[in-house]
Amino acid sequence: MKINGYQDWKEAMLQLPERTFFLLMRLYLGEIKTPFNKQRLVESLGGFLSKPETQRTMIESLDRLDLLILTAVHTLPVTNRGSLLIFLSSETALQTRLTNLEERLVLYRDCYTDDYDRLINNYRINPFLYKSVEPLLDAHSLFLPQREQELQSEATLCDDIVLAGLYTFFLKETDVLKMNGAFKVKAEKQLKAVFQDAATDIGCFKTLCTGLQNLGLLIVESASLTPQQGRWEEFFKQKPFDRKMYTIAAVYGHARRESMQKRAQFFSDFLTSLDPHGLYDDIALKRFFDFLFLRLHAETNGDVSIFPDMMIEDELRMIDTLKALKFLLPVGEYWQLNTASFNQESVEQPLIAAPSFEITMLPFTALGRIFPVLSCMEPVSILTTGRFTITRAACLRCFERCCTDKALIALLEEASGGIIPQNIKVSISEWYLQCTAVGLYYGFVITVAEEKRKLFKQNAGLQDIIYKELADGVYLIKQMDLDSVRMMIKSAGLDVTFYTTGGTGQYTAAGFASIEYRHSALDRFDKKAKKRRTIQCKQKNDYSEHIRELQAVVDTMPIDQYNKQGLKEKIAKKLIITKEQLNGAPTDNGVREVSGLDFLGKIHLAETAIADNSRLEVSIDGVSGRRIIVGVPIAIEKTEHDALLVIQEDNTQCKEKISIAGIIKMRSFRSSFFS
Repeated sequence: MKINGYQDWKEAMLQLPERTFFLLMRLYLGEIKTPFNKQRLVESLGGFLSKPETQRTMIESLDRLDLLILTAVHTLPVTNRGSLLIFLSSETALQTRLTNLEERLVLYRDCYTDDYDRLINNYRINPFLYKSVEPLLDAHSLFLPQREQELQSEATLCDDIVLAGLYTFFLKETDVLKMNGAFKVKAEKQLKAVFQDAATDIGCFKTLCTGLQNLGLLIVESASLTPQQGRWEEFFKQKPFDRKMYTIAAVYGHARRESMQKRAQFFSDFLTSLDPHGLYDDIALKRFFDFLFLRLHAETNGDVSIFPDMMIEDELRMIDTLKALKFLLPVGEYWQLNTASFNQESVEQPLIAAPSFEITMLPFTALGRIFPVLSCMEPVSILTTGRFTITRAACLRCFERCCTDKALIALLEEASGGIIPQNIKVSISEWYLQCTAVGLYYGFVITVAEEKRKLFKQNAGLQDIIYKELADGVYLIKQMDLDSVRMMIKSAGLDVTFYTTGGTGQYTAAGFASIEYRHSALDRFDKKAKKRRTIQCKQKNDYSEHIRELQAVVDTMPIDQYNKQGLKEKIAKKLIITKEQLNGAPTDNGVREVSGLDFLGKIHLAETAIADNSRLEVSIDGVSGRRIIVGVPIAIEKTEHDALLVIQEDNTQCKEKISIAGIIKMRSFRSSFFS
């Protein structure tokens, strides 16, 4: 919010359409004498607004909705009409009130063109009123919880044990998808049997898998969901909280690495901004989302790649995702932050291995440390702790990745703190002998002529990339990209020729940027809602009395009933706030309501409404009784003995012709100054 915006306000007034400009000037300054100067008229209006009495009265006229809108304008980084309508969408008659605040000169629109030649049309608080109204604006009140209670904490549905279980499950179960991408019935039963909490609602489980797919952790191949192991390894190196935020962010859809990181940061900021003791309804949660979304829009100069095609229904879907994955916990009709969402702990604790081949993973186990051995396990039960089992089929997958029995046993001993039952070691060695009797290898193979083998073996860099020597001078190397292999061989002083029988496509394992754990976005807001409510209650009573006093003055004025009614309507809308305005108010000779047999009066009112583009309310007697039609008058078709009013009803495309002589009552609603 710009405080020193006097010049901006003056320019905004001068840029108003002619009709709007002079209606406002006559309303607040009285009849305008010619010749006139628009610049001086604006200065005179500024003088009117500078009077302490005027400012006091205008401040007293502000009710709850007025202050809510002004607080939003004061708080939000983007304050155009669309942003305010979205942010305060739970409030009724919001569009009408925004227009009313403009007519009352409390708000004005600051129009300018940004660096991208886009027209920016933001609402601002009138600088003449800012110092008086600012103490009443408590931005924190926009986000206050409905109630408070003790903290809640329980495991989220994408915590580390669940992720480890998913990784091992999809290594084991490959054929899980139907042709339309949904899970097969058999796969759903298996998921529910293993993930007894997470898969209670299979829809939540599908949501979680969607996020993992969009992160590239699960790759859809035909009817399979295949874990991309290199990317899981990178993912498990991140902090537990970062993994959760990336998973939520990816549910929205695919994005570039930078955009996904900013999206994950957005959800981190959203959860951080919630009071952990607070109970929030859906309206309050959406308001948090809208505020942070507008802030993100401003910080990134409108970068739409972070949340492409974001609509209101998408906001609600993402809030529902936070509920489904238990970042928000239900408390009756409200929702409370799950404090376990922020768990950053990871403990270097061992896996527990039993002679029954069962492996137990305790909560907070560091996934990065145990990742190398997860591939030799299959999930049995994923609850607070994870239970896995070492199987022959799972170990075969490890052997196929060029892991020997000795290497696998060494990894298991490291992950379990050196405590591995002897029968497990013996079984792994036996399985290895059985599985390696016939070998089928996939990857890069290097063949080295006999005269070059000595030079090849002397190069330490080349020895580091060798998985296994398959035969004399034949080496299977660790998976690397082709250019890197060529460069390393050439750096050893050797030439190389690349032979291929087909494509060697592979998925990349790009890393993840860290998520910044920031303080609440609302920390800078003052908590003064209680004081504001007390002031507001007193203001409401005082201004109601002020309205009655002004309307009593109108009753004594020597003008007809139509003009009295018009003035009282302006007083009720808080457009007339001083007795001086009443004394200088121009006479409105246009009749606003006509009843009965006044045929010429109805003709005149209809013609005036057509000229002003005002709406009409007409009452007629029909077969089923009295009928009221409200709409925009289009034309009057005169006949020999009557005249027909052509009117288009509100919210329809229907045009109706009505006999003006048969109209019982006709009432005109003058359009807003800013319509």
